[in-house]
Amino acid sequence: GVRTRIVLLMAAIALLLPAAAPAQTVEVAPGVLWTPIAREPGPVRINVLELDPALVHGVLSNGRIAGRERVSSMGRRVGAVAGVNGTYFGSSGDPVGVLAIDGTLLSESVDGRSALVLGPDGAAVGPIRFSGSVTINGVERLIDGVERTRGLVPACGGRGGDVPTSRPNAVLTCADASELVLLSPRYGARPPREGGVEAVLRDGTVAAVRAPGSGPVPRDGLLLTGSGDAARFLRDAALPRSRADIQLNLTSAGRPLELPQQRLVVSAGPRLLRGGRVAVTARAEGFAPPQAPAFYGTFVAARQPRTLAGVRADGTLLLVTVDGRRPGWSTGMTLAEAARLMRSLGALDAFNLGGGGSTTMTVRGQVVNRPSDPGGERRVSNGVYALP
Repeated sequence: GVRTRIVLLMAAIALLLPAAAPAQTVEVAPGVLWTPIAREPGPVRINVLELDPALVHGVLSNGRIAGRERVSSMGRRVGAVAGVNGTYFGSSGDPVGVLAIDGTLLSESVDGRSALVLGPDGAAVGPIRFSGSVTINGVERLIDGVERTRGLVPACGGRGGDVPTSRPNAVLTCADASELVLLSPRYGARPPREGGVEAVLRDGTVAAVRAPGSGPVPRDGLLLTGSGDAARFLRDAALPRSRADIQLNLTSAGRPLELPQQRLVVSAGPRLLRGGRVAVTARAEGFAPPQAPAFYGTFVAARQPRTLAGVRADGTLLLVTVDGRRPGWSTGMTLAEAARLMRSLGALDAFNLGGGGSTTMTVRGQVVNRPSDPGGERRVSNGVYALP
C-alpha cells in the first residue's frame, strides 16, 4: 500500500544519505518535491518541500476552531500529498494570528505580524492587518475579533482598548472589557456564559437578542457577542428583523486583500527574509516582550525546532522543517540561522511559521521528521498541505 511504499522510499533515501552526502530529491507528486537534508557539523536535519502554490491549502483541526489534531491525521483526513503544521495556537485549539481558509476568516491578525498569502496571484509573504465592522439600523460598530473568546486577546495586537498593551506580545493574553466578537458554527465551543449581550443572526438579519449562556452558536447562523459598549450597541441597535451588514477586511502592506479570493492566509512570525536579505523582525512582531526578557533569548536567539515558509522569485513555495532539541540527531536553528537557510534554498521572502514541539512534516501521511516532544507528534490547531 501507500504506507509501505513511503517507508521503503524513506529507507532507500536513508541508505543514499550519509551525513555529508548530497540531498536526494523525490518527486512525491506533480508540483511537489521533497528533499531531506543532513548537515554537519551540528548535526542539523532539514526537510524541504518545494511546491506549486496552486496545490496548497489550509486545514483546520477537526473541521472547527475548538480542539486539536495531529498533522499526520489532518493530512490523511483530507488526502494530502504532504504538509506541515500551521500557525500558533492556544490550548483550546484557537489559532493565534490570522487564519483564513478558502475565503473564510477563522482568526483575526495579531496586528502587523507576517503571514503567508496564497491567492489568485500566487504566493506572497507580508504583514497582515484586520479591520471589521457590523452596521445595524444605520449604526456601525467595529468588530474586534472572530471565532475566539470575547474579552481575551491572545498575543495582544488587537484593535484598541487592550490591557496592558495594544502592541503584539508573544507572552501575554491581553484583556478588553468592551469587545464585539463574531462567532460561527465553526467555532465549535460555547460562547462566554457571563456578562454582555448576544445577537443571533440568520440570513443577514437579527433573529434574536439574548443573554449570554442562552445556548450555543446556532447551526444555521452567526452570533455577535458583546461586552461593555458593544453590549450597549447590541441592546440599542439590534432590533429583531433588522438587517445586519458585516464587513471583514484584511490588508497586506497597506493593500486590501479580497478575502473571498484568498485560498489561504496564515500567520505566525517573525519575518526572516525581505527581498532576499535577512530581516528578522522579532521585536516589531512582539517576540522580544519587555515583561519576559529571557523569551527573546529562548525563542529567537537559541537553537530550536523550526517550521519555515518562503517564496522564490519564480513563485515556488517552500515549506521547511528543522528538527531540534535532539542531541546527536539535530540541534535546531536560531531564527538568524533559519533566515540564512531559507536564503540558501532560494527564497526571496520568508517567515517563521511555527516551531518547538509543533514542528512536523508529513509526506503521503507519514511523519518524515522527528518532532521534539517526548510523546512524539503534537496535536495542533491547523496545518498547511499540498492536496492532489
